[in-house]
Amino acid sequence: MRFFLCRDRSKFIKSQDIKQYGDWYFIHEDDVKVYEDNDHLVLYCGYLIEGDIIEACKNFSFDNENGNFFAIKLTKDTHKISLDYFQNHKIFVADKYGIEISNYLPYMTIKEEDITNTTALDGTKLKYEREFDADETFYDHIKSFIPPYDYLQDARDAYEQEIWDSEELTEYIHECMKSHADVIKAKYPLRYCSLSEGIDSCTQSLFFYNDLQLLYDISPCDAGAVHLRCIKETQERFPNTHHYTWHTEENREECIKYLTDSSCRWQSILPTCKQVLSQDKQPDIIMYGVNGNEMFVRDFIPHMLLLCLTYYEHDTIKMKEKLHAEIDSKRSHYGVTYSLPSDGNWITTDTYVTAFMRKYFKEHIKEKPYLWKEKQKTFEEGFLMLTTPKLYTRVISNNNNIMCASIYNDRRIFHEVLKMKNHYLISDIMNSPIQRSIINKFEHEFTTPSNDVLAASYDTLYAATYDATHDRDLGQHI
Repeated sequence: MRFFLCRDRSKFIKSQDIKQYGDWYFIHEDDVKVYEDNDHLVLYCGYLIEGDIIEACKNFSFDNENGNFFAIKLTKDTHKISLDYFQNHKIFVADKYGIEISNYLPYMTIKEEDITNTTALDGTKLKYEREFDADETFYDHIKSFIPPYDYLQDARDAYEQEIWDSEELTEYIHECMKSHADVIKAKYPLRYCSLSEGIDSCTQSLFFYNDLQLLYDISPCDAGAVHLRCIKETQERFPNTHHYTWHTEENREECIKYLTDSSCRWQSILPTCKQVLSQDKQPDIIMYGVNGNEMFVRDFIPHMLLLCLTYYEHDTIKMKEKLHAEIDSKRSHYGVTYSLPSDGNWITTDTYVTAFMRKYFKEHIKEKPYLWKEKQKTFEEGFLMLTTPKLYTRVISNNNNIMCASIYNDRRIFHEVLKMKNHYLISDIMNSPIQRSIINKFEHEFTTPSNDVLAASYDTLYAATYDATHDRDLGQHI
């Protein structure tokens, strides 16, 4: 999917297949297509879930489209970039050595003096829970393109509506997922699915049941034996699987061997990148079940913030009592902790409740009533922020140079759970009732007791990022 675009032909010292359009010179791999009209040209890659991608090229309407794509419009002397809503791809831009646009950093002109930060991009300074406004690289003149979508406002607009009940929404989401899967099956014949023991990847993989399912475990892992048991049970329920173990003591070596993208912020995705590359044949697309947590408003912290909005009052003592009563009644729900439990795992519901209370109830509102509205706004902003998309798919697509998709990355369905009536949102939403209903349609048994976050040590992966990618970035590869 790689391409490079600039106005200086002399940068292409290796490639012979150079195309020209007006002032622009560019190269691209076969899966990047070219559309040319009377007054513009479009380099594009990917698919639309609905609509005609040629029409989108003709009108350059990509910002309004629903799908998985990138597109660059060229006139004779101008350009415009478009990314899909879920940013399933990265596009790098720079103008220090003339305008350069690419999705592969080693194609860009980079010199030693351009390096501004050699610490891991996921270090303290640059760590983002939500990544959609993070564009830094190791190089001061290169940024990743951030599309102009207003994710927070979209979430707010959805939350202010109440139009669905659970049965109607379940049927709608199921039909949308099926049609999305059908588009992918028609366009990409060879598909691999990243399958964990979690409900998000299980739901997605049921739409691609006979495709190769890639499972891995990490050693050591805080979830221990419980995690391994759930992985084994998951593997037994799919007919075509590949499993391996990622050993964290080899993190540095594995990072140096398999990390391509120096701007990566989610090095914990590297086991999947390695597992895909280790297969005998590379797929046309990788399915990775990101954004199920966000779409289904299922995780514990956003649920606590939602409860704060529901029970908000001046008397914080009464408010805390109501919050504790709610959580005590939901301790068995799937989303109530972020990690599978094990005997040696300190991550429990009480851990999160304690941390949450310390963060959001540091000051007594009764004694400082002027903070009342501000605190309510803080709860709402925090809740809505945690329902915006995460960008794992772009890490895999950029690092492996392969299309990567999620069945949850669909503008038709992503915000719809927020439009449920409020009494549904504070009931059993953390136990994933909609996904469980969809799973039941496949007559599939899902037994994993809680969220499938692999709590392990990734520090060496982050620390090795610069060493793994520095020489490649500085080389001349075009």
